[in-house]
Amino acid sequence: MFIPENHKIEKNPERIWLSSPTMHGPEFEYMKEAYDTNWMSTVGKNINEVEKIAAEKAEVKYAVGLSACTAALHLCVKLAGERLYGKPAISHGAVEGKKVIAV
Repeated sequence: MFIPENHKIEKNPERIWLSSPTMHGPEFEYMKEAYDTNWMSTVGKNINEVEKIAAEKAEVKYAVGLSACTAALHLCVKLAGERLYGKPAISHGAVEGKKVIAV
């Protein structure tokens, strides 16, 4: 664990955006289309197409579009935990009781 010389950890005065909420260029047009067609959802033809293209690029059968990188990291930890420890019981996490080191 990193401990500064003075042993005092201070709050960063600036925000660090993990997933900035911005829309511009082509993505704005896709959002406008979803709004105009009353299809503001986490599913639909635009998302299906992105998932299809991602799967083709990764040379796999399927891909899933997530809301943010944080969601992707959560899914990665879950899948890695299940691969290592097996499927958990309902209402229990895949890495419950395990130490997870993120670098």
